[in-house]
Amino acid sequence: MQGRWPTIIFLWLVGVLAAAQLAKFSTIAPLLQDRFDLSLPATGLLISLLEVGGGLLGFVAGLALGWISCRRSLLAGVTILAAASVLEALAPTRTMLFGARAVEGIGYLLTVIAAPTTIAAIASDRDRARALALWSSFVPVGIAVGSGVTSLAVAPLGAQGIIVLWAGLLAMTILPILRLDLSTDDNSRRRIVLPAPAAWVSTFAFGIYTLFLCALTMLLPTFLRAERAAALDEAGLVASIASLSALPASGLAILLIRRGRLSTGRLLMIATPSLMGTALLVPLALNRSSELPTTSVLIVGAVLLSGLVSPLMFARLPVLAGAESPHDPRIASANGLLTQFGAGGALIGPPLGGLIADEWGWAALGGMIAGLALLMLTGVALSEWIAAQSRPTAV
Repeated sequence: MQGRWPTIIFLWLVGVLAAAQLAKFSTIAPLLQDRFDLSLPATGLLISLLEVGGGLLGFVAGLALGWISCRRSLLAGVTILAAASVLEALAPTRTMLFGARAVEGIGYLLTVIAAPTTIAAIASDRDRARALALWSSFVPVGIAVGSGVTSLAVAPLGAQGIIVLWAGLLAMTILPILRLDLSTDDNSRRRIVLPAPAAWVSTFAFGIYTLFLCALTMLLPTFLRAERAAALDEAGLVASIASLSALPASGLAILLIRRGRLSTGRLLMIATPSLMGTALLVPLALNRSSELPTTSVLIVGAVLLSGLVSPLMFARLPVLAGAESPHDPRIASANGLLTQFGAGGALIGPPLGGLIADEWGWAALGGMIAGLALLMLTGVALSEWIAAQSRPTAV
């Protein structure tokens, strides 16, 4: 690797580790339900509370990043994540467990806004779109890593032990962050600037994506245990593989970005069949007649198809935001907006999905996800149309 790629990959790995905290609770959800007497909607809320900071304060944090350094934000973020994990492991009551999870969400917010903003600033013009496409995979890959590690370690360590393990892994990133060479982390020219209208529509569409992705992947272990009679480790493994399928999707998306650029036409040619395919596969997967192997293949296929689109949305974000340079504050504010909508979708998705499955069955959840995939496609197309009308300057 040449230039800034080692730093870019490290920042991506920090994001993966942060996103893994979403899945640590989804994989051990049945154990937490028994220990704390949680309903299915309450379990979904506990899982998604990691996104509460971003859902409430994402845009504000993106604007504020112009006045603080990315290094400080990263350092504070991973420290809070590690400390909150320790509190979760020690929590004796539901109230303390939910409270620690909400605090953990603040650390997650600080981490996932600072990291992509830093990536956009340090990457070369040729590499920026590819680097942001790579960053876009941090949530599904983090979910896959979180599901896989937790499902393998929960038997020997127990629920509390696995949560402490995650705290230790997070703490291990603190020293490397202190040693990062962020020579572009300069606030001297920072100011608060709102992103262009196209970025608002695009980031809202991304929020729809995180809503249906998290509703699907976070509740998948519970669905497989309840409807397919899967064992806890089997369910966690399937969820991990499904989420991990977004990584080859991101790799393919990076290959499709030619000469460091991505055109509107190429984006829509990929997004249209991908999201229509997602809308078709998910209802089939959650149908009562499907068996475990069939369900697993269909879910992996749906996540793979939708995962082709999100990296391209990240790659287009600086352009849609109207940024005029790699250090334009519109990139930070657009990342904050993306975090706001993305976190909001992740926060709403699991409890909403759990409520729908509880009231109307898992097939109804499949129908909801199909509708959201088509709505996301509409948002992607609309954002590109708005950008074409306003003719923003490309980074």
